[in-house]
Amino acid sequence: MTNNVNSSFSGLLWSIVIILVVVNFYNIKPFAVNNKHETKNTISSILNQIEENYVDSINIDSLIENSAHQILTNLDPHSIYMNKDDVSSSMEMMQGSFEGIGVEFSIHRDTIVIVNVIPNGPSEKKGLQSGDRIVMIEDENVAGIGITNQGVISKLRGKKGSKVQIGIQNRRDTNIRFINILRGKIPLFSLDVAYEIAPKIGYIKLNRFSATTFNEFKDRLKELQDNYNIENLILDLRGNSGGYLDQAIDILNEFFEGGKLLVYTKGKARKEQKYYSNYFGNFKTEDVHVLIDEGSASASEIVAGAIQDHGRGLIIGTRSFGKGLVQEQIPLDNGGLIRLTVSRYYTPSGRCIQKPYADGHDDYFSEMYLRENSQKSDSLQKFTTLDGRVVFGGGGITPDYIVQSKTDSLPTSLVYLYTSDFFNDLAFDYVDNYRSKMSNLQSIEFKISNFEKNNMLLKINNWIISELGNSNITQLNNEFNNYRSHIIERLSALIIRQYWGWEDMQIFLNQNDEIISTSLSLIKN
Repeated sequence: MTNNVNSSFSGLLWSIVIILVVVNFYNIKPFAVNNKHETKNTISSILNQIEENYVDSINIDSLIENSAHQILTNLDPHSIYMNKDDVSSSMEMMQGSFEGIGVEFSIHRDTIVIVNVIPNGPSEKKGLQSGDRIVMIEDENVAGIGITNQGVISKLRGKKGSKVQIGIQNRRDTNIRFINILRGKIPLFSLDVAYEIAPKIGYIKLNRFSATTFNEFKDRLKELQDNYNIENLILDLRGNSGGYLDQAIDILNEFFEGGKLLVYTKGKARKEQKYYSNYFGNFKTEDVHVLIDEGSASASEIVAGAIQDHGRGLIIGTRSFGKGLVQEQIPLDNGGLIRLTVSRYYTPSGRCIQKPYADGHDDYFSEMYLRENSQKSDSLQKFTTLDGRVVFGGGGITPDYIVQSKTDSLPTSLVYLYTSDFFNDLAFDYVDNYRSKMSNLQSIEFKISNFEKNNMLLKINNWIISELGNSNITQLNNEFNNYRSHIIERLSALIIRQYWGWEDMQIFLNQNDEIISTSLSLIKN
């Protein structure tokens, strides 16, 4: 299950901290403290004194967890402590599956609404459809009670093989229909879309590097080769904040002849370890373009760095995040774990692209939103690629072709609109009202009628003025009029997402993506 709820900026930063990792599972160790340090006794003594003598009662476990957070925070931005609950949710995402009923939902006007049903999952087998309302779970009313996304997840997820009863309503039948569903294993895909974007040109977009990413990638790449005989590939890693090191290496293997250095790692307590391409790649000579932006990090940068350093393809977009630290996961007795930075990774030319973090975590993570696109090359280390080009370390990967997306400079009023419940509700209501009509269409045939378009634009303009209009109404009207077509495009994408799914939405948005257009023009030339 996923949801469409907008998170706050602080929540976004925490998500980046959790996901933005290159995790190395080659050396997982049990947690241990070096006995030669007397600090261990000092910490134990302090905790004992607090527990025995502090003026108020205190949750000592919570205090220990907070202390662990603080200790690791003082090391670097990517060494973190995770409690048992954090571990469970993170592992689901990175292992590529969870156990539940297999629906994607949103909470719309205090009602749980099924947005998408996972193909071949438990809910599809029971006949559940997008647009169905879940009003009861195990004889408990869940409509109109202020239930949260986490509350829904906790009720619907459970062990594979366990049962849950839900009560369903829809617009066609207001009677509650009770269904018993046997929970199953539900895949979480890291590959968003793969298709022939132009004759003999494949396009694949990855959203992270999880345990299943390489298999997903390899299967879809083979389909593109078998069905379309593709000679070029656009690999879109924009917004991909990383994941498992081995998955990045496996994907790189597809692009190289055997014996090529792909990446190497080293740290104070870790010997240098070099990773070379094997001889089993299936896309070793065809052209490759990699798309990156400021959200591309760690494993994404490993892929882009190896492609760039070997001159194997072109890197297009904007400068990547700049994360060159490798973490190992170390389990703790309490069910939690620490992700501890144990080494740095280096691209084949020898550059570590880790950006500075001495100014604190807030500055470190917000830098990606505030940066200028070009690097100040005089403050960075220079390296030379195998084909003689100069590249820089210490601040992300600078593309071979820098292309700025127009959406990076949207006015504040549009950002406010696009992240609002109001905008999401507009898309939902459209799908809810026209579901039967849309059932006869494919996503590529979808178009909002002029009547509906004008009606929704009027609602949007009125909403923007009511929300933001004080003394700047003229400016807001100008911004709205300048971006009318962009607003409709964004709304159409949401509608397609609601009805046909994420993959169809990505294909729709790609049609007017200037970075993809640049990549296609470079291939054709």
